[in-house]
Amino acid sequence: MKMKAIRGWNTAAKIGLFALVCTLFSACGDNLVSNPNDIVFPSSNVSYNDQVQPLFNVGCNFSGCHNDASQAGFIRLTAWTYLFDTPGMVVPGKPENSPLYQVMSGDLAHVASFQARINNNHIQGIYTWIQEGAKNN
Repeated sequence: MKMKAIRGWNTAAKIGLFALVCTLFSACGDNLVSNPNDIVFPSSNVSYNDQVQPLFNVGCNFSGCHNDASQAGFIRLTAWTYLFDTPGMVVPGKPENSPLYQVMSGDLAHVASFQARINNNHIQGIYTWIQEGAKNN
């Protein structure tokens, strides 16, 4: 298929239009949550990919906290596998025994304040996800 050139447009304008179109299409993805309140956990069948990781991305994964570079407390919350790098951080089926849930619920101390970024739905969602087996789903 041969495409017709856009008449009167220079190369820079064409590249700019292409970049704009690519940006618009990439902005349609599901992973572009920037406000923790936009993440709502269901009462069951919690998804790591749809709720847990997006919450970590906006609430925990940034410079100075639990991203890949900073690893505060040697803990990374950037991928499911890293939750199990620290033995006992998540005990599938047992939220009360999981430090991840204990910190989020306030039962275990945390150095930095993060409570303003999470709500009761998030805390209950993490509880449910762990109780359901902490699956990579």
